[in-house]
Amino acid sequence: MWESIISTIKHPDFMLYITMPFISAIVGWGTNVVALKMTFYPLEPIGKPPFLGWQGIIPSKTAKMAGIAVDVITTKLITVEEIFSQMDPHRVASELEEPLIALIEPIIHDTMLTYSPVLWETLPRIAKEEIFRRSRKDLPKVCSEIMYDVKTRIEDLFDLRSMVIDALVRNKALMNDLFLKVGAAEFKFIERSGLYFGFIFGIVQMFIWLFWQKWWLLPLGGLIVGYATNDLALKLIFQPLLPKRIGPFTIQGLFIKRQNEVAAEYGKLVAAEILNPKNILDAILRGPGSDDLFRIIQMHVKNSVDKHAGFAKHFVQFVIGTKDYIEMKHRVCDLLMAELPKTVKSVYGYAEEALNIENILREKLQALPPSEFIGILRPAFQEDEWLLIAVGGVLGLLVGLFQLFVMFGGIK
Repeated sequence: MWESIISTIKHPDFMLYITMPFISAIVGWGTNVVALKMTFYPLEPIGKPPFLGWQGIIPSKTAKMAGIAVDVITTKLITVEEIFSQMDPHRVASELEEPLIALIEPIIHDTMLTYSPVLWETLPRIAKEEIFRRSRKDLPKVCSEIMYDVKTRIEDLFDLRSMVIDALVRNKALMNDLFLKVGAAEFKFIERSGLYFGFIFGIVQMFIWLFWQKWWLLPLGGLIVGYATNDLALKLIFQPLLPKRIGPFTIQGLFIKRQNEVAAEYGKLVAAEILNPKNILDAILRGPGSDDLFRIIQMHVKNSVDKHAGFAKHFVQFVIGTKDYIEMKHRVCDLLMAELPKTVKSVYGYAEEALNIENILREKLQALPPSEFIGILRPAFQEDEWLLIAVGGVLGLLVGLFQLFVMFGGIK
């Protein structure tokens, strides 16, 4: 044995043997990096029909991945009721009061000029001011009533699942970020572990090659390194679910050990980029429940118009006709709805404070059992995981062939 080792050291190819662990480390690192890049990039397919190239696994299946993400959010973390339970209708009315007051007078003026210009022009200024004053006075109450009705019927007006899926499908980069940011430490580990595991496998490969130089050993070793480093890294991230004692050491899946840290990052990202006041209010105003919202607003606004018309209601109807009076109320509603998307911006600050989505998500995530918590990151690897590991194996095999034919001169 010793004679064999000494003769090997004196062999002219000895320095090539020494390089084997380092090449193996590069293979392990490189295949893991490539696997990660293939998971998330490119966002759009490379090439043109009929010769389409590769598209990142996550971007290519955004709708499916978004569905998985929204299931985690809506079934385990937060409900529609929780989102809106903290919203005070009176406070919302207060936030809307100033911008709506700025709108109400032009709307009344424009509507009256459209349907009864003579009556409006001949109406004394003091009478017009009284109409404006009563409208301003009643506005907060009308807003509060609308918000109360909206809050009690929020499940009909707001489709949380559709809103989240639409936000992620529209923005593939955001879908990537949902995984990349919460799993940043794990992705770095995958890259580095390929280097470490590859080096260890390379040492084993080197000693085997020293004593048994079969032509297929190097390609097989490269395949094993490329395959095993990917597979091992994924297993160490998610397993074991619970702390496990092995001698003096306690081990647990790396991602699970970071549960509190991940919960904070995930809550921050989702609250800022997906479940933010703008997206939520836009979904209510423009989503499938927008017709119902319009009917709620229409009912309260029409009642308010009738109330302000008071004793003059019948006179106005007589002057412009019942049909035009009804159309006039519709016009007021239409003008208000047209301006509402701009007006609700004044509520964003209060809504962000009141909804408290970031803290709700963080606390719920921290409380999840490990078996459910890994569902946040695991789908990024489960989708076509076999393909990523296989790619690692193929790349490792190619490097092994390179070693065999270029470094060691072919089949022995």
